[in-house]
Amino acid sequence: MPALAGQFNTANASTTCNAYGLALAVSALTPGAQYTLSYEIDDSPSSDGFPITGSIPFTAPASGTFSDTVTASFPMLAGSFAFSGTATLTGGNGKEGPASTVISFSPSSMTCAPLPPPLCSAQSANGSNFNGTPINGGDYVWFNANFTASGIPSSGATVTLTNSTISFMEGGTPYQLAVPNAQIVFSPSATCSSTTFNTMTNTWTTTVPIKGDDEIFLTGLAWPVPSSGLIGGINPVNWDGTFSTNGASGVSIQWKWGAAVYSSFSTDYNALAVKPGHQTACGHSNGDHAGTPEGFDNSNQQWKQLVVGGARGGGGSNWTGSWSGTQSASPTCQSGQSGYK
Repeated sequence: MPALAGQFNTANASTTCNAYGLALAVSALTPGAQYTLSYEIDDSPSSDGFPITGSIPFTAPASGTFSDTVTASFPMLAGSFAFSGTATLTGGNGKEGPASTVISFSPSSMTCAPLPPPLCSAQSANGSNFNGTPINGGDYVWFNANFTASGIPSSGATVTLTNSTISFMEGGTPYQLAVPNAQIVFSPSATCSSTTFNTMTNTWTTTVPIKGDDEIFLTGLAWPVPSSGLIGGINPVNWDGTFSTNGASGVSIQWKWGAAVYSSFSTDYNALAVKPGHQTACGHSNGDHAGTPEGFDNSNQQWKQLVVGGARGGGGSNWTGSWSGTQSASPTCQSGQSGYK
């Protein structure tokens, strides 16, 4: 029988849901001889990237002992897994046989959280214009957008709008206005629509029934007009942003926007009491459009009484401004990183 090519003192591995560290140590080596440490790590059930194999060639030192630690990542796991593996030492003076050992894992099994859903997104832009009415400095333009959605699964879905801007040119001055983010939750448990503004995340959060509405409030921006005012007839006025869903595929979005002018307004968005849906708004049985500010100012005067002409509105009862054309957005899903084969 050939002699063993040394002996294992350590073969320990530490594991996480996306990485491992393997410590190997061998002794009883022939000084100056060439050796190779090789290893294989597997998981059960088998997942992408496994089994993991590797090798460490080395020259035995005068002490006859050698150790090394290998750290590396692997595809993120999702679910419950158990690990197993072996380490093998070969080489030496040519007369020695291989030595092998079972790798000890810590932990030997684990449960990893589900992977996030794949990103489903689409860029969309919607251009329109302002009417011919000049806008006084110190007034506010209430930019507001709404949408409808089809293809929402019965289990619900979340639609978001991010990186949204409104841009236009007036008197040689370019304007690019950053619009708050939007998160619309289609909830199986919702019986009416509601919306709040999260000042920490700069996000309008709206919850609607699965069936949706013919107008669902998307997002809004209260913009104070510069002291010099704005001329009428600004064209074009472009609104764009990125729509996404939380992994729901096949969702189709149809969106449009309006802009009304108010002689006094508030940038405390929760004080506006914005109507979240045309037909399904909680606590609002009127026929006002989604995006209408239903609240009151500090003197208990309705914001709606302060609307004037300009932007895309004519004043009176046009509290959101006339709608732009409707644009479509169909978020396309990219394959996420899967833990399973």
